[in-house]
Amino acid sequence: MKPVDFIRTLYLGDRACKAIIIDSWGSIVRVQVDCISRVRSAAGTWDYYTDEDIVDGFLVFSEVRTCELDNAGHLPNDSINSLEVVEENDDDSTIVMSIDSVDGEGNHHETHVRIKCATIHLEDPARQGIQIET
Repeated sequence: MKPVDFIRTLYLGDRACKAIIIDSWGSIVRVQVDCISRVRSAAGTWDYYTDEDIVDGFLVFSEVRTCELDNAGHLPNDSINSLEVVEENDDDSTIVMSIDSVDGEGNHHETHVRIKCATIHLEDPARQGIQIET
């Protein structure tokens, strides 16, 4: 499934980024989210569907060509504001995530994570080794 189509099956509203793991040798970026829900309605809306929720799941970007964090040094550790494909080619897609950062004093900053990759899938910590691609 193309990244743009796969992203349409994800609901990340009111969800938070717990970690970003960059595997440089494997060309993989993993973003851990406190809860990932799926969009399965014909209308393309979440509709509070929770049967396939993945707690502490990972968005996994593979065959990563580039990864940029535009955040002035703030750790992305709060709400995920958006996840969208901003450019799509035959071999790869550029995906941008907006993730908030909040420090100990409550100051808010926004991070933009820009990843150019070939594929995206989910991983459920409860189902080790299984790539969720649909």
